[in-house]
Amino acid sequence: MKNVLVLIQVLSIMFPIMIFFGYIIMDEGDQFTAEHYMVTGLSAIPFVFALLVKFLMSGADKEK
Repeated sequence: MKNVLVLIQVLSIMFPIMIFFGYIIMDEGDQFTAEHYMVTGLSAIPFVFALLVKFLMSGADKEK
């Protein structure tokens, strides 16, 4: 289970980075607008959810 959570974290942190570079490539290096920053920032939400799931599931693997 721990490996799955690490995989989800890695994939979700790559998502905003890919969007950031995608905008740079599509706009050919032009200036970012407020919408570009907003979408790049909002694309980090899956990473926040991945950290939340990891935190909530942190005690699930332990036996009592």
